[in-house]
Amino acid sequence: MVTGKGPMKQYYLDQIREKQWVKIIIYTPWLSPEEYPVLIGCADLGVSLHTSSSGLDLPMKVVDMFGCGVPVCAKNFSCLHELVRHGENGFVFDTEEELCSQLSQCFLDRSLRKKLADQVSVFRRQSWHENWKANALPLFT
Repeated sequence: MVTGKGPMKQYYLDQIREKQWVKIIIYTPWLSPEEYPVLIGCADLGVSLHTSSSGLDLPMKVVDMFGCGVPVCAKNFSCLHELVRHGENGFVFDTEEELCSQLSQCFLDRSLRKKLADQVSVFRRQSWHENWKANALPLFT
């Protein structure tokens, strides 16, 4: 499933259309706000292709996936490490070869997927206040 309707959507739709994949089907549904977290929560692993022109904004898609308990493979950029910890709650990639390797690794190693999902669950169980105390408060004290 490919969700989102950002400025690069048509580019990716064109790329998908050119591929001659076997055993791969890609859907690009429009989802209501109620349907979106249900669909995301059904995934074993998410992929984020978000990049930041400023290098300062975090991908909300990753936050959405983490909120639904789904680990990610995310395109690397300068502040992504604040959200995705490589090998702990997901993977960070720079090249398509790295992404391919990470996807293969995750789907061939069930215990790795479970480890990543368990780490995301920790993120999910923390309240906003607990997260703020653990991550923001130390910067102010």
